[in-house]
Amino acid sequence: MGMDFKVGERKIGWHKDFDSSHFLALPYDSKCLRIHGHTYNVDVEIWGGLNENGMIFDFNHLSNLVKELDHRILVSEAWVVGMDGGVVIVEKNGKRLELPEGEVVILNKPNVTAEYIAEWFAERIAEKAGKNVKRILVRIWEDPRSYAEIILER
Repeated sequence: MGMDFKVGERKIGWHKDFDSSHFLALPYDSKCLRIHGHTYNVDVEIWGGLNENGMIFDFNHLSNLVKELDHRILVSEAWVVGMDGGVVIVEKNGKRLELPEGEVVILNKPNVTAEYIAEWFAERIAEKAGKNVKRILVRIWEDPRSYAEIILER
């Protein structure tokens, strides 16, 4: 590197939208207790050094994560009351849903807020991150005005 420059830091960024439905468990009356959908947008930023392939993190892993969520209903594991022959049975907010397991994503979180979806996404990235990755940021936009963001660091 010339001109007295050195690498300060390296980062990748990635963005994608996906469509999912969910509902929330809340102790007060809200329209969000009802099943509804969003066109979510996810922004990912990952800081780190280069691995042996010259990458910080493989973008393909991020695409695959979004494919898991896209066009599915997101539920909390706390609401799953049973699994029966490829069917997931969900009970919450006076609802009983019987859904093919291929249409459901069961999040290991107590609720299905944008905050928890961001956390789920960041944790899945962390599972695949090499030792070169230092920091992971995930921002989940529920609509054009509102996002939840989480940062994982080591």
